[in-house]
Amino acid sequence: MIGVVVAAAGTGSRFGSEIPKQFLRSQGKSIYLHSLDRLCALVSQCVLVVSDGWLEPVRTEIQSLPFSEKITIARGGEKRQDSVYNGLCQLVPEVDIVLVHDAARPFFSPDLVVRVVEGTRLHQACVPCIPVSDTVKEVRNSRVIRTLKREHLYLSQTPQGFQRRLLEDAFARAISEGFYATDESMLIERLGFPVHVVPGDPGNVKITWRSDLERK
Repeated sequence: MIGVVVAAAGTGSRFGSEIPKQFLRSQGKSIYLHSLDRLCALVSQCVLVVSDGWLEPVRTEIQSLPFSEKITIARGGEKRQDSVYNGLCQLVPEVDIVLVHDAARPFFSPDLVVRVVEGTRLHQACVPCIPVSDTVKEVRNSRVIRTLKREHLYLSQTPQGFQRRLLEDAFARAISEGFYATDESMLIERLGFPVHVVPGDPGNVKITWRSDLERK
């Protein structure tokens, strides 16, 4: 059984809005609902993780949705990693493959999810990535230190997929060591376990700035 944790507890401070970006409206509905629409058609359970102040508004908004029976709402934590872990703990025991997705990536294709799930079944840990097309500089104190070889550089996306026990083990180690990662695949890497890559989706943009939403 496939389950997904959708991280929607962030404040989106860089976006510059009083309302977290995932709750703003795009194409007639809240941004996070675009993700739920696509994911609930492909998975058995979706755990949506939101901050305290949004628990009740989200419950109200999703109760009339046709796929509401698939959705579990979880309380967000202090950091993103805490929130994802809270969501992971809410998955039913039958879930053996876990996807983790950012609510601020609402425009991914169903084919991307299929690729990630297939890659996870084969390799236990799978991340969609797109190659870097620009020249990348390492900079410190406003000075270029070196130019990186872009043929080995990729941008990771979500949803990322994991065999559940492997992800649970990775979280257990991170918690015991007080370690925080920028994404879940980094936790798997720390176990020394290989993370497989599948082609990402160029349209799967993470909404970070207002311009990201406007171009949609």
